[in-house]
Parts: sequence; structure tokens; C-alpha cells
Amino acid sequence: MLLSEIGDKEIIDLTKGSRHGAFWDAEILFDQQNGRIKALLVPDFQGKGRFGVSHESFQLPWESIVKIGEDIIIFRS
Repeated sequence: MLLSEIGDKEIIDLTKGSRHGAFWDAEILFDQQNGRIKALLVPDFQGKGRFGVSHESFQLPWESIVKIGEDIIIFRS
């Protein structure tokens, strides 16, 4: 799967049922030793500030992703 194919997918927390924006909103953290994806730095849209802008983010370990589907990426917090 190409990065361009997953960019518009919504990131959803299976445990809380909360939405955390699209994949394009996240930053990718790589392991410098082996180049693998270590985690995503995802904006916390649940704690929106003024005008819906989030200034907080949380680190989503790559291992917590349960499924990358057609429209969404599901993770378990």
C-alpha cells in the first residue's frame, strides 16, 4: 500500500470510539536504527482549542493499529 493511498483515511480509536482526524494530520516517527515506523504523532481533536485547532497530540505506537481498512485506520488505545 502506498502512502498516498492511506492519507485520507480517518484514524479511529476502537476502545473509546473517538475520531482523531485523517492520516495526513499525523506525523510519522521512525526508528533511526532500522528505519521502521515506530509510532504516529496524532493530533488530539477531542481536546480542540479555539476555532477547532488542536495544540495537543499523542503518540500512537504502530503496534496498536488493529486494522487499516478501505476508509479508516483502527487502533486500540
